[in-house]
Amino acid sequence: MRCPLQFLVASAIVASAGTASAQSINIDLSTTFGTPSNTFAAAGLAGTWNPIQIATGPFPLVDLAGAMTAATISRTAGVGYDFSYNNAGTFGDDEALMDDGQDPSSDSTWTIANLAAGNYTVYTYAWAPDSATYVSNVVVNGGTATPVGGAWPSGYVAGITHSVDNVAIAAGGSITIRIYVNTSFATFDGVQIVLGGSSTPSTPFCFGNGTGTACPCGNSGAAGNGCANSVNASGAHLAGSGTASVMADTYLLSGSGMPNSSALYFQATAQINGGAGIVFGDGLRCGSTNVLRLGTKSNVGGASHYPDTGDTSISIRGLIPAGGGTRYYQCWYRNADPTFCNPETFNLSNGVGVTWIP
Repeated sequence: MRCPLQFLVASAIVASAGTASAQSINIDLSTTFGTPSNTFAAAGLAGTWNPIQIATGPFPLVDLAGAMTAATISRTAGVGYDFSYNNAGTFGDDEALMDDGQDPSSDSTWTIANLAAGNYTVYTYAWAPDSATYVSNVVVNGGTATPVGGAWPSGYVAGITHSVDNVAIAAGGSITIRIYVNTSFATFDGVQIVLGGSSTPSTPFCFGNGTGTACPCGNSGAAGNGCANSVNASGAHLAGSGTASVMADTYLLSGSGMPNSSALYFQATAQINGGAGIVFGDGLRCGSTNVLRLGTKSNVGGASHYPDTGDTSISIRGLIPAGGGTRYYQCWYRNADPTFCNPETFNLSNGVGVTWIP
């Protein structure tokens, strides 16, 4: 169980804010275990990490090259306290980023302001080093909540160590990051924003949370997820990240909140029932027409992703035409408890739609 620590006075990382436009920025919240090195990329890009201690702010930020920007970070809603725990699985830069951070005291919001215009990919680290059962919810710019938590996977896996969001920002605009409790405690370890991220952000749909088609056994999941399964009452979550471009494909599908079983990632060209889905097994099937299996993965810590190392990219495997087009994705996973709901022993995540560009 966590115990609040005395609020610390934040130390400014620079003397004053400059006028240069904000670009890609790395932020490490709390420095009990130090600050990651400039060569450390985590899930984003390597470069200078801004060390931020607990306080309201705003505090000026430098970019990956260490140059002053106009951007600032501040806690704009809620309260929190400095928190750290030495996880046995993390070392070096991983320890510096993930083993210390802010406990949002149930629900807090941070704002990165004065940004340059553009498309940003936002990597929000919300992993609890003190327990695999503690799960945070992350909401970026009012989007869908992404649950983050689980056992340390010896690397960075969306849905376990961090969330991934793509947002378009006007000149002088802001990125707001709300973190609140999903299970027991929430955690905010740090954040990376990458300018020039996906110009085609993923659009989640077909939720098993009671807002559309009802789950088959009254097994509604959490907001933004599929129907509940036998090991996770919140249900499975599918997220897309990276660039959905036929010529420069870095698109990644990340599933979490599942049993440690097999998970099939598949693609379709149409939504079912206007995007509300239909009952299928213990969950909802969201996509139909020209259904294509991308690949089957084995979940570890309830999570997996496609493509993995050595896999064919989604644009090639999914036969995306050169001119692009809209496709819909879902994760169909085994849930081998015949007593949980229907006897078919499988369930599905929410759906994700994306428009591919050339």
